Amino acid sequence: MPTNLPSLLLLPPPPSPVSAASLSAAYRPSVTAAISSLGRLPSSSQLLVVLPCPSLHGRLQVPRSQIYDEVQKLLGGVYGLICIICAKLGIDVDSDTPGSIDARIIFLDYDLSKSSQEEQEAGSGDSVAGPIIDLSTFALTRRHWNKIFSVEGEEGQKLLASYVEATNRNSPPLVGHVELIEGGVSMVQKIPTPAHAVAGSSAVHRVVAVGGTFDHLHAGHKLLLTATALLLQPHSVASPVGRRLIVGITGDELLKNKKYAEYLNSWNQRQEDVVQFLLSVLSFTRSDRDEATMITSLDEPVPNGRAIHTTIKACSITIECVEIQDPFGPTISDESVTALVVSGETRSGGQAVNEKRLEKGWKALEVFEVDVIDAEDVEGKPTKTEDFASKISSTAIRKRRAEVARTSSL
Repeated sequence: MPTNLPSLLLLPPPPSPVSAASLSAAYRPSVTAAISSLGRLPSSSQLLVVLPCPSLHGRLQVPRSQIYDEVQKLLGGVYGLICIICAKLGIDVDSDTPGSIDARIIFLDYDLSKSSQEEQEAGSGDSVAGPIIDLSTFALTRRHWNKIFSVEGEEGQKLLASYVEATNRNSPPLVGHVELIEGGVSMVQKIPTPAHAVAGSSAVHRVVAVGGTFDHLHAGHKLLLTATALLLQPHSVASPVGRRLIVGITGDELLKNKKYAEYLNSWNQRQEDVVQFLLSVLSFTRSDRDEATMITSLDEPVPNGRAIHTTIKACSITIECVEIQDPFGPTISDESVTALVVSGETRSGGQAVNEKRLEKGWKALEVFEVDVIDAEDVEGKPTKTEDFASKISSTAIRKRRAEVARTSSL
């Protein structure tokens, strides 16, 4: 099934404080309108959701560990809202069937007080990496869209105007059909965050790791991968050190006893899905993928099995996908790793990793957790748990595919 050009959803700044209720009030009408529009198309769609975050402006060179909690909470809340809306509308998010939607989220370093001209001059070009990007770099590197969804209201229209102006100052000009969609309730408190009001670690991380099966990439996986990318300290002229994002992907042999194992994607397919997703939120370059990246396959025996490294040349980030054969993977074979991202379900795994590292005389990893994506619908309307689960559970996705195959064979 052919896929359209990606579509773009430009949301206004998030509500403050961030909660399921505030995100629903602010974004549900806009997200529903965009998803409904794409759901009527005769092919699948990729939807890039852009969240401008004034609260992050001026804080991106501090240790990323200091902004991790607030950003991953916002990320998980918006992914959860997207899943709830897709479940209610009966729209697939895990296939390439007509009307299905593959959503992913990035953040804009955005200053509400700046004019569009000032925003344009703030860009740093191809050396900048996501998942937090400035408007100028985004406008330079992402310019071809199927649809561009812009939210009604002052903030939504200001963002669209800034984006269009920045994009059209360069060649080629912006391509995409603009659709104006309904906005939600604005609850933004324009109170700057004091520079001293940061919490958590002050550690800087340039080698971070995450692990999982990553079968039929869903919102939970996207949250986990984006949160891991978030921890990579930004590149700077003063510290041009290469950064490594290590993704341990469970080997095929360990998955033979999984439910509906016959519908598991192969390790190669799962690796490719992980890399394609990470490039979409990390790589902001005017070059095509072949020019922008360098791929190295390590088929020789390595500590954890095969590995494929994809280096984003402009920003010196290497995505290292490693086949893992045990619960630890490269976290106990690579001393240079300093941070590990886990879900609530794998929290104990992070503790076990650090016990092993300490036994070897290595420094323990700083462990970061992502919030669970919540199925609760704040509108008070029932959301079928199984419908929601199918959006964020690989097992449920495989089960559904098995049922479809069984029905089609009758």
